[in-house]
Amino acid sequence: MKNKYTIKDIKEILVNQTPSDEILQELSEDTRAGVKKLLVQYQQRQIKQQALIAKFHQKEFLEKPFWDHDLLVAGVDEVGRGPLAGPVVTAAVILPAQNTLYEVDDSKKLSAIKRSELYRQICEQAIDISVAVGSPQLIDTENIYHATELTMGDSINRLYVKPDHILVDAMTIPVAIPQTKLIKGDAKSLSIGAASIVAKVARDRLMTMYSHLYPEFGFERNDGYGTKEHLLALEQFGRTKIHRLSFSPVRKVNNLYSK
Repeated sequence: MKNKYTIKDIKEILVNQTPSDEILQELSEDTRAGVKKLLVQYQQRQIKQQALIAKFHQKEFLEKPFWDHDLLVAGVDEVGRGPLAGPVVTAAVILPAQNTLYEVDDSKKLSAIKRSELYRQICEQAIDISVAVGSPQLIDTENIYHATELTMGDSINRLYVKPDHILVDAMTIPVAIPQTKLIKGDAKSLSIGAASIVAKVARDRLMTMYSHLYPEFGFERNDGYGTKEHLLALEQFGRTKIHRLSFSPVRKVNNLYSK
């Protein structure tokens, strides 16, 4: 009996479509080795997707009590507290109850390609997003911890809609909105994870821009952190306008970048 589908047809059905139970049953009876291999790959993808969705629902538990009462909850996170150069960047993200951000996680666990992909998905699905930048001068004046809190406050105040509650990663935001402070919140909360991705992508793009102004420091690779390359350039070329004077390795450098 002639096979109803070619291998190419089956690959299209299993990879790019949602096959019905009837088609899956029919394919399971196909004796061709190529079909059996495609079915195994399909089943493996389904298991992986189901595990991803299960993890996604576990990470919604902090937001769900608010969503169930039609309340808006904002996740807030920061990127860039540790670098010697560049700003600290914070983001606030308000997600809808019905979203499909299954792969959102702590931005540090994701590749640059995956972060960019999820950044686009977050922008498409979020109710509101705000990004705020805390300058090196603010950091030097207020200290990095307080500067981060103030910048988080800016990201909340710049939202178009006011959230009913805030979920924040291990900080206290100086705004008059109830908030829940979480340790490692970017790995526990969907909203904080989304905020960590938005903040990371925004800061990485900013540091890449600075790398064109100060090419000797490799900011597009080290994001302003004190790598060997960065410290050598700091010693050779001097500190720039985006270096944090209150951080010890920078404070020791007297000469200014003059190129």
